[in-house]
This record gives sequence, C-alpha cells and structure tokens, in this order.
Amino acid sequence: MDQYESAAQRFRKAMKGIGTDESRLTNEITSHSNEQLQKIKKVYRTMYEKSLEEDIKSEIDGNFLETILGLLEPVEEYESNIIHEGLGTNENLLTQTLCPKEPHEIEILKATYKRMFSANLEVDIAEEECGYLGTIYQSIVCGGRENSCKPVDYDLAKKEAQDLYDAGEGKFGTDESEFIRILCSRSFPQLKATFDAYNEISENDIEKAIKKEMSGDLEKACLAIVKSCRNRPGYYAELIHKSLTGIGIKNSDLIRILVTRRENDLEEIKREYIKLYNKTMSDHIKSEVNGYYEKILIHLIGN
Repeated sequence: MDQYESAAQRFRKAMKGIGTDESRLTNEITSHSNEQLQKIKKVYRTMYEKSLEEDIKSEIDGNFLETILGLLEPVEEYESNIIHEGLGTNENLLTQTLCPKEPHEIEILKATYKRMFSANLEVDIAEEECGYLGTIYQSIVCGGRENSCKPVDYDLAKKEAQDLYDAGEGKFGTDESEFIRILCSRSFPQLKATFDAYNEISENDIEKAIKKEMSGDLEKACLAIVKSCRNRPGYYAELIHKSLTGIGIKNSDLIRILVTRRENDLEEIKREYIKLYNKTMSDHIKSEVNGYYEKILIHLIGN
C-alpha cells in the first residue's frame, strides 16, 4: 500500500464510524500539499467509488467545510471558479484575484478558465464588465502588462510619473484612461520605479493621489495594482485584516485568501501582518473565530 492509499484510508476512517473525527480530518488536509491532495482524491475515488468531496460534504458544513473544499481544489481551478462566479456581480473578487497577478499567472488562469468553462476569459469579461473598471480587467487579461524580467527604464519612470501627475493632481478632473494605460501595461518593477519618481514631483504618495482622484471599485482596482507591485504580501495581509475586522467576519474572503496563498507567499504575509498590525495573524484569527473552523485555519497558517 502506497502513501496515497494510506492517506485515503485515514480520510475514510475520519468520516465513517460513530460521528466524524474533525481533528483527524483537519490534520490530514493540512499535512498534505495541494498536489498530494489531488493524488489522494484520485485514489479515494478508485477505492471507494465516491469522491472525497462528496463524503466530506455529507459529514460537515459551514465555514469548516468551505475551507476544506477550497484546500482540496487545485488552486488554479479554485481561482477560475472565483472569477466565473464574480463576473458582473462581485467586483471585489475580480479585483483581488486579477490585479495582483504577474503576466505568467494570468496566462495560467486564462488557460484553466477556458478548460473548465469552454469560454475565453477576455470575452466573458467584455460581456459582463463595463466602464473604466472593465477596461482594467480587460487590459490585465489580454496580456498588456510587460514581463517583470524586463530591465527598469528609469527615464521612462520619470516621464510616466509626470504623466500620472498631469492626468490627476495636475489638472481639473481626472484622466482615468492615462492612469489605466500606465498601471496596466508596465511591469511591476517598472511601476515601482514610477511611483518612487512620483514622490519627487508631488507632495502626495501615489496611493494618496489615487484616493483623491478616484472612488469606488475603480479606486480599489488601481490601489490593488499599486499595493501589489510595491509589496504583494503586504497587500494580502491588509485584505486578511479587513476580513477579520469591522461588522461581522468576512469568512469567504478570509478562506479564499488563505487557500490561494497557502503555497505561495503565506509565510511572507504572516511577517507583514506582524509589521502592520503588531500582532500575529494566528492570534487575530483565534480572537475572532472558533471551533473546528478556527483549528483548521490555525493548522493551515501555522502558529
């Protein structure tokens, strides 16, 4: 018996018997990588003629279930489902999923989306999203952003810092198209140099300038690009903090971010969280959620 058959058996034992062993279920899910979980799922179906997800759904519910199902899904498929569900209905989902991504990550997302839904992401966005926000999403998914391996052009950074100033703070009204052109076409290292140059010609940081010139979903999308290119882990730390504060916990946001960043930059996000909020992410989660939902989140991120 190989390791995946053994793991499949342990999953089965956690669910079949007198009650569900939620602790064992939590340990099994969080002790395997996403790639390993995909192999376990295949073996489980072969051994028991039923999907692992089906059996889990019959045993647990709520946020605990949502977290486990998210961890069981390949990340690129999980994100494709997020985009598909959010089109035309939830711009926060689209902004937080699309705006931080590098070009190669967008290509993976587009290919997965096409495989899952037999549709082009560019076409679906064009049909469901409009205005300047739709233009941002279209620009990102159509491959307009330069690759980050391209050397930074500091002369261009100075020029485009001035272009941004002239399109916003330096005029009456705002030329949103110029902001979108620069924010959605330049590589993240190039943008970072542009934002540094902006500080030299304006008393306002680029984030403050965007907040002055824009509002609503367009402001959020532009800020997501700015914050991601400066410090992507810091951006996600901020989103996690927002999900845990305010009126009611935004559980779906919290789960989504932790699931998608688990094998990417979660350790960096945890470090940024401490810097930003003077507390660990684990301590904040423990103070806001409880039960097996709390336990799986703590297992997921580590103490």
